[in-house]
Amino acid sequence: MDRITALRAFARLVERESFTAVAEELQVKQSTVSKWLRALEADLGVQLIARTTRAIGVTEAGQRFHQHALQALAAYDTAVHSVRLEDDELRGRLRMSLPEVFGRLHIVPLVAKFAQRHRRVELDLVFSDAYVGLVEEGFDLALRTGPSNDSTLRARTLTKTPRRLVASPGYVRRHGSPTIPNELRAHECLLHSGALGGAWSFVREGRQHRVRVQGRLRTNNSEATLALSRRGLGICLLASWLVDPEIRAGRLVSLLEDYVAPPAKITALTPPGHHAPVLVRAMTDHLRDGLAPLGDAAASPRA
Repeated sequence: MDRITALRAFARLVERESFTAVAEELQVKQSTVSKWLRALEADLGVQLIARTTRAIGVTEAGQRFHQHALQALAAYDTAVHSVRLEDDELRGRLRMSLPEVFGRLHIVPLVAKFAQRHRRVELDLVFSDAYVGLVEEGFDLALRTGPSNDSTLRARTLTKTPRRLVASPGYVRRHGSPTIPNELRAHECLLHSGALGGAWSFVREGRQHRVRVQGRLRTNNSEATLALSRRGLGICLLASWLVDPEIRAGRLVSLLEDYVAPPAKITALTPPGHHAPVLVRAMTDHLRDGLAPLGDAAASPRA
C-alpha cells in the first residue's frame, strides 16, 4: 500500500465526506479509495471512517489521526519540494474561494501569471462573497476582504489597503461636503452590509471619531455601492483599490481627507493544521507579492 496516497485519500474523505467526490478528485475508481481506506485501517488496527448506506462519519480515532495525517502530508510535500531543481516543478490541484469583485479585478490577473509559470498546476476558482466552509466544501485556500468568522482557520494577512470616503461631484453640489465625521449623520450614506455596516470610524491626530450613519440604500456588493455613489445617491466608504480610479477620472471626489478610516485587510485563509501544503504556500506568497502595491496606496489618489 502506498501510505502517502492512502493518507491523502483519507484526509480528503474527512474533509469532503464522500467517496465519490474523493475518487473524482484523485482520478481513481470509488472502489480504489475504499480499498486504500480498508488497508490503512487494517495497518493501524482501528476504524477511521464509519460508513452507513447514506453517509460517512469520522470516528474519534479518525479525528485524532486526521490531524496527524495533515501534518505528515504537509511535511512530505515540503520534503518533495525541497529536492526539486526547478520552482516550475510545482504541481497539483488548488481549489480557491475568491470574493467576487476583488477576485475578478485583482486576483485573476495574478492567478493567470501563476498558471503560466507553473503549467503542472490545476486551479479551481470559485467566486463568492459568502464565507465558505473550507474543510466542508473542499477548499485549499480562501481570500477574504473582511474578518474571518472561523477562529479554527489559519489566517495570513496579504496586504492592507486604505479606505476612502467618497461621493459624486453632483451629490456634493446638492448637499455639501462634511467637514467632520459627525456631520455624516445628516447625509445620505450608502451602506455595505458585508463590511463596516452603519458604524464608521476615523482617526485624526491620534483621536478616534466613531459615527453611526444611515441611508436608504444598502448592498452586499461593493461594485453596486460604487455605482450608486457615482449616480449621486449618497456617500460611501470603500477600499482604495476600487475607488481611486474613479477619483482620478473625476467621477467621485474624496471627502474628509484629514481623517483616516480603518484599512481594508486582504486575508488568506487555509484549513487548520500546523503546516500548509507547498502549493498553497507558493500561491499565497505569489499573491502577497502581487498585492503589495495596493498596500502602498495611502497617498492621495490624485498623486
